Amino acid sequence: MARPTVVLDLAGKHELARDLVAGGVFVPGCAVPLNEECELVVRAAAEEVRVSALVVFVNAAGAGLQLLCDAEQKQKIAALSSPPAAESASAELELAAEPEPATEEQPATEEQEETEPEDASPAAKNIHERLRGLTLVQQIKLARDGDASERVVLERMYGKNVWEPLLRNPRLTGPEVARIARMGALPRPMIELIVNNGAWLQIPEVRRALLTNPRLGVDHVQRILRLMPKHELKLAPMQSAYSFAVRDAARRMLKD
Repeated sequence: MARPTVVLDLAGKHELARDLVAGGVFVPGCAVPLNEECELVVRAAAEEVRVSALVVFVNAAGAGLQLLCDAEQKQKIAALSSPPAAESASAELELAAEPEPATEEQPATEEQEETEPEDASPAAKNIHERLRGLTLVQQIKLARDGDASERVVLERMYGKNVWEPLLRNPRLTGPEVARIARMGALPRPMIELIVNNGAWLQIPEVRRALLTNPRLGVDHVQRILRLMPKHELKLAPMQSAYSFAVRDAARRMLKD
C-alpha cells in the first residue's frame, strides 16, 4: 500500500522553514493517522523536496510531523525558502551541530532589549542570543507560539517556567513531549496533562518517558501499561530505568 502524500507550500512562511530544519512541523488540515509514515512534499515556487515523515501528533486542526531525513535534505529544504529564512535556518542548523561553549549566560536587561536594533541580521544574531534574558511573560508567549527550534532552546534555558505553556502548544512534537515527561521535577498536574492526551500516549517514546518519572501515579502507570503492545509490555519488567512499582505492575499485568 502506497504511503500517503502531504504537500506543504512554504510560500514565504519563514517559520515553517525553521520548523522543518529543526526536524518537525505542524501541517494544518493533515488527516494522516497517528504513527503513520507519509511522504512530505515541501514546495517553494517551482521547486520541491520530498522527504519521509512520521505523524507524531494529531488534533482537530491538523497533524505534527517528525522528519525522517538527514542533514543534507534539511539543507535542501532550507534552500527552498526565501533568502532571509534560508540564511536563518542554515545558521540554526550549524549551531545545532556545534557544542555550546561552557560560558555563563548573562540575561539581557529590559533596557538592552528596547535598544536592540530591529533590523539586526538573523545570521548575525543566533537563536540563543535572541532568547536570552526574556521576561516571564515573553517566555510564556513564545512557548505557546514559537517554532520547534525556539521551543527547544526555551526549554533548555528556562526549564519549569515554560513547561506548561509548551504543553499547550498544538505544534509540540512527540520528542519534545517526551523530554518534558522525563523531568523528575515535573508537577503532577502537568503529568496528568500529558497522560490525559490520548494522542501523546500513542507515542512509544512518550510512554517510556512517563514510566521513568518518579512522580507518576499508580493509576497513571496502569493506564500507560494497558496501552503498550504485548512485545513492549514484556520488556517493561526488565527496564532498570523504571521504578520497582512500574516493573511489578508490568509483571502482574502479564500474568493476568
